[in-house]
Amino acid sequence: MPTARKRKNLSPKLDFPAVILFAVLVLFGFLNIYSASSGAQPEFKLSMNQVYTKQLVWMAGAFLLIVLVTFSNPNFFEFTGYIFYGITVMLCLAVLFVGREVSGAKSWFGFGGVGIQPSEFAKFGTSLALAKFLGTYGVRFKGWKNISICLALFMVPMAIVLKQNDTGSALVFLSFFLVLYREGLPGYFLLGAIWLGILAVLSIVLLAYKISLITWILLPLIGIALILILLLRKSKFWMSVVAGLVLASWGFTKLVSFTYKTVLYDYQRDRIEIILGLKKDDKGVGFNLIQSKIAIGAGRWTGRGFLEGTQTKMGFVPEQHTDFIFCTIGEEWGFAGVLFFFALYLGLLFRLIVLAERQTTNFGRVLGYSVTSILFFHLSINIGMTIGLVPIIGIPLPFVSFGGSSLWAFTLLLFTFLKVDERRLSYA
Repeated sequence: MPTARKRKNLSPKLDFPAVILFAVLVLFGFLNIYSASSGAQPEFKLSMNQVYTKQLVWMAGAFLLIVLVTFSNPNFFEFTGYIFYGITVMLCLAVLFVGREVSGAKSWFGFGGVGIQPSEFAKFGTSLALAKFLGTYGVRFKGWKNISICLALFMVPMAIVLKQNDTGSALVFLSFFLVLYREGLPGYFLLGAIWLGILAVLSIVLLAYKISLITWILLPLIGIALILILLLRKSKFWMSVVAGLVLASWGFTKLVSFTYKTVLYDYQRDRIEIILGLKKDDKGVGFNLIQSKIAIGAGRWTGRGFLEGTQTKMGFVPEQHTDFIFCTIGEEWGFAGVLFFFALYLGLLFRLIVLAERQTTNFGRVLGYSVTSILFFHLSINIGMTIGLVPIIGIPLPFVSFGGSSLWAFTLLLFTFLKVDERRLSYA
C-alpha cells in the first residue's frame, strides 16, 4: 500500500478541462498571430524573421515550463512563494537601470533580439506571495496590520512598474483587490473605489474643458456634506465620517489634477480624452482605435474567413499580432468566432473559480483566485481597449497575443495553480 500511494503521488493529475481549454486558446492564438503577421500573400515559412515562428519558439518554451511544473512537488511553490516574489520585484527594479525602452516604457531586458518583461513574472511572484501570507497558519484577512501587508504585497511592484512608465501592466495589479474581496475585504472598499473612479473621470472632464474644480466638485461636496451633517447632527461619529469623506474626496481630486497635469505624458492624456469623447484625432492616437473598430465590424456574423481579413492583411491596425489580436478574431471569424472565443475563455475562468472554491487550503484558494482575477482583468481591459470602452494602455490578451514573457508568465500562473490543485487529490 505505501508503494502504491507513493507511485500515485508521482502521477500527474492536472485538471483535464482546464488543460484542454488552455491548449485550444494557445492554438487559436497562434492561428490568429500567423494570420496577422504573414502579410498579404501568406506562405508558411519557418524563419526567425517571422513573428509566427518566434511564437512557436515561445510555445515550445511554455511546454517545457508545463513539464517542469507538472513533475515538481506541489509544496515547492508554497515554500518558495516569498523567494519568487523577491526575485521578481528585484528584476523589476533592475530593469529601471539596465533595461531597454520600448514604446516609451523602460520595462524590458534585451538579450540580442529577444526581450523579456519582468513585470509579467511579477504577477506570478505576487500571486504566490499573497497566497503564502494568507495561507500562513493563524493569519486571517482581518485587522489593519494584515490588511496593510496584503495591500503592500501588490502595491509595491505596482509602484515600481508605474515608474517604468508601463501603466497598463501596473494597473493589472489592481486585480488583486478582487482576490481580497473574496477573502473578506469589506464592500465599502469597492464602493469607495467606484466613487473615486467617478471623481477621477469628472475631474479629467473639467480639466480638459478648463472648468473650475472648486465650483463643480468642492462646493457640491460641501453642500451635500452640510445636509448630511444636519441629518446626522445627533451622532458625532457619523458627522466626523462625513467630514472626513469630503476632505478625502477633495484631496483625491487634487491628486488627480496634479497627476493629469504633471505626471502623465501628452500621449497618455490624449488617449484618455479620446476615450472620454473629449477629443478626436483620427490620424493620430485615435487611428488605432478607429481601425480596430473597422476590422471587428467588418467580420459581421461569420467573418471574412481565415487569412482573408483585408484590414489584417493590409496592416491597417498597428500591433495587431500583440495588443490588438482581438481585431483579427473579429474580422476573420466574425460574431460566431467571437462567441466561440468567449465561450472558451469564460469556460476557463469558470473552471478556475470552481477549482479555487474546492481547495482545502487558504494558499490554494488565494492562488486560484489570483490567477482567475489576473486573467479576467487582462481579458476585460484588452477587449475593452480594442472596441473603445477603455483607454489604450497596451496589455496582451493572455494565451492569444504574441509574446514570450506574457505566454510564459500566464502559463506559470495557470499550471502552478493546477499543480497545487492536484495536491488535493494526492491521497484520494
